Order: sequence, then structure tokens, then C-alpha cells
Amino acid sequence: MGMLLFPHTPQRRSRRWFRYCLSRPRKPLSSGLGIGVLCCILCFFLLLHGLAPSKAMALLNFGQFTISDEIELGRKFNILIRSRLPLVEDPEILAYIQDVTDRLQRQMPPQPFPITVGVIRNKALNAFAGPGGHIFLHAGLFQHLEDESAFVGVLAHELAHVSQRHIASQIEKSQWASIGALLGVLAGAMLGGDAGAALLYGSLAGGQSAVLSFSREDEREADQVGMNYLVGAGFRPQGMVQSLETIRRLRWLGGPISTHLSTHPGVDERISYLKDRVDQMPEYLRQREENNRAYHRARMLVMARYVEPKKALAFFHREGLDQCLDTLGRAIVLNRKNRITEAREAFDQSLACAPDDPLLLREAGAFFLLQGDFDLAADLLQKAVLRNPRDQMALYHYARTLVALDQREQAIPLLQRIIAQLPEQPTVHAYLGRLLGQEGRIFPAHLHLGYASIYANDKKQADFHIQRAAENARSERDREDLEKLKRVYKEREQFW
Repeated sequence: MGMLLFPHTPQRRSRRWFRYCLSRPRKPLSSGLGIGVLCCILCFFLLLHGLAPSKAMALLNFGQFTISDEIELGRKFNILIRSRLPLVEDPEILAYIQDVTDRLQRQMPPQPFPITVGVIRNKALNAFAGPGGHIFLHAGLFQHLEDESAFVGVLAHELAHVSQRHIASQIEKSQWASIGALLGVLAGAMLGGDAGAALLYGSLAGGQSAVLSFSREDEREADQVGMNYLVGAGFRPQGMVQSLETIRRLRWLGGPISTHLSTHPGVDERISYLKDRVDQMPEYLRQREENNRAYHRARMLVMARYVEPKKALAFFHREGLDQCLDTLGRAIVLNRKNRITEAREAFDQSLACAPDDPLLLREAGAFFLLQGDFDLAADLLQKAVLRNPRDQMALYHYARTLVALDQREQAIPLLQRIIAQLPEQPTVHAYLGRLLGQEGRIFPAHLHLGYASIYANDKKQADFHIQRAAENARSERDREDLEKLKRVYKEREQFW
């Protein structure tokens, strides 16, 4: 079997074919759900590509997939996703997801790696668990799921895949005849079509070209264990059922779900056994009240920022929404549509509705900054930062406002503080780099512009700024910082 793994497939040829695949035109992310299979196949290939042949053969051929292997694969998987797909970066949304993840994780046994959860800017109702504790949700979950328990039910299911090591198990079972066969699937996934359809809600890959598809037993176990996490964390048990019912409804309406899922026979079965389990629970669990306040705040931002403006405006005119959040959501959408006068009125209304809400203060402050009302923007954003120190976006807008008010020396340490917390933000690195350049601090300017180019996947600019940083490195500390930059560059360049 080992002799068949790399027949006539030199490393150089593999790289050429890989780059050819990346250079081919691809459908927009919203046109299909090939993301899950793309990401997992690609990261799996890249891991093997970076291993010596003997290690790759041992991993694939003899089923040896250790915790260390999974952590390394997960690290590459995470870099791949974050370098190739647009992610939601709003701290309000991410803080909400971190909070509910923490609640669920307290119900889990100790894991050998940290759990990380990201949100892909895609309208599909989709989520997938990757190796090494890396989970990715699609923003479409917020769009289509009305209640917090339904949203958290999806996350609980994915966490169960992680805790039960379903990903590692499927990798151990996988048998490849050749890297050429793997590349064929990779090309199909990247160029679109049914071969790239991802199995929604739990699986790494699906369709006729399934690579690491979870079995029905895996899904059942993830449902049952995930339900334990959901209920133990204090959420309504009906949430997991509701999320699957939404999947079934969208299947019949032709909504944004995968081709593979639309013919998947397990959804009705899963709804049935989960309903039976909920019915057998004590009444006090079944009668839990839904607390959607935190979920609706995050959902409002997703709807206002990432949903087509016409649909978003219709959403914010529905009954039953929080009036202050509804007004803020409309203000954000109106600003996106460049209806500035109406947006200003809506921001004023939202501030009158909840004058101390840090989210409203942040959004209104950012709006007035763009309109050139710097004094008002500074006042609003300073209040937002004081009320919510975790909101790095508010801090970024406040730093920009200080620059507009000719207070650069106060802005620079604020930007450095953001980067210390969120080191992979190209916009912040670029802004800080330009400020430092204007101050005549040439080496750190090119250093940050180099990071900005790397995280923006701009190889040409990254090469330029790394060279200029090298020319201007003077101290030992400069050279150490330069070496860190080069290591990040080397790790990222394989995904460009």
C-alpha cells in the first residue's frame, strides 16, 4: 500500500498543480457551500505536503494520528481559513460567541487543545468542526435562526464532534491511493459543482467526493452529547430541534443549504429522536425561558452589516424587535446605502433611546467620525471605550478620531494596544504603520505595513516592506522583530 501513495508525483509537480488550482476562477462564496470540504481537504493536503514522505505514509497508511498531529493539522487548518476566507471581526459578535462557548465548554471534559470559534462571512446556514478544536460558523446562522438556543444548539453539536474526536477518527480511517486522487477532489471543490458541496451542520465534507464525512453514528453521538452540553449550560433543549427544523424548512424552500444536505436522509430521523429525548426531560428543563437579549445584539450586527441592504431594512421593520437595536440596525443599513440624512436621524434616535449603551455609542461615533464631526465622535467613542474596554473596534475608531484631532501621540499607543490583543488585523497594522512613517519611525512603520500586507495576502507588498524593514533595522530588538515577521510570512505564503 505504501508504494501507491506517491506514484510519479514529485513534490514540485504537486506544488505546480496546487498553484494552478488556486489560479483558476472560482464562484463567489455565497454561490455554494463548498467551503467546508475545500478547507478541510486543502489543509489536509498542505499538512501532508509539509511532512517528510515517511511521516505522511505512516499517518495515512497505518492510521497513526496522534494529538500532536491533530494540533499541527488544526494550526494549519486555522491559518488556511483565516488567510483565504472573509471573517467577521466585530468584537461584539465575537465576545458573544466566546461567552456561549465558555458556557458550553464548562460542560465538556478537559480537552488537549484550546477551543477556538470563528465566523465566516457567508449567508449559508452552515457550521463545521475542524481538527485541533477549531470550529467555524457561518454568519448565515444568525440570519436564519430566530432564537439563541437554536444557534447554541449548532455550536454544541460541533463541540461534541471535537470532544468525541470524530475528526481524528475519520482521518485515521481515510485511505488514499495517491496524492493525485486527492488533488482531483481538491480541484473539483475549488472550481465549484456538486463535488464541492459541504454537508451542513457537523461534517467536514460530503457529497459523492466525500473525504472526511462523518458517519450517521458520529452525527447521532454529536447530537446526544451536544444536547448534554446544551442543557447543562442552561439553554433550552428545544433549540437543537429548532435548528434542524430550520434546515428541513430551508431544504423545501430552496434556501442556502448544501446540495448534499438536501438529499440527506438523516435530518428527519435526527429531529425525531431529539424530540423524543426532549419529551422525556423533566418539565423544569422543557419550560426554560428563552433569553435572547445577547443573541439579538449580535444578530442585529450581522443583519445590518452583512445582509443585502433591502432584506436588512425589511428585517428591521418587523414587530417584536428591541426598539433601540432596531433603530441602530436601520441606521447602519441606511449608512451603507449612503442615505446619510436618514442615517443621521436614525443614529440620533438610537442614542436618545439608549444613551449609555456602548454598542450604540460606538456605531454612532464611527458614523460621526466619517461625517467629519470629530468632537462629537470623540465624545461618543471615548464613552464607548470606557463602558466596554473589550471592544477593540471602538478603541480603533477612537484612535482614528484622535488623529483627526491632531493628537497622534495619544493614538499610537491605543493602536499598539489593539494589536497586542488582535495581532492579525491588517487594517490596524496598516494605519499604525502609516502613522509611524509620518513620525519618521521608519523601521516599525515598515514592520507593521509588512504585517498588514501578509494578513491581507498581498505578497508583493509584503516582500517590499520586509526588505525595507531589513534595511532600516538598527538594534538587536529590531532584528528580533524582523525575524518574527519573516516567520509569519513563511507560514502564510503557502496559502497565497
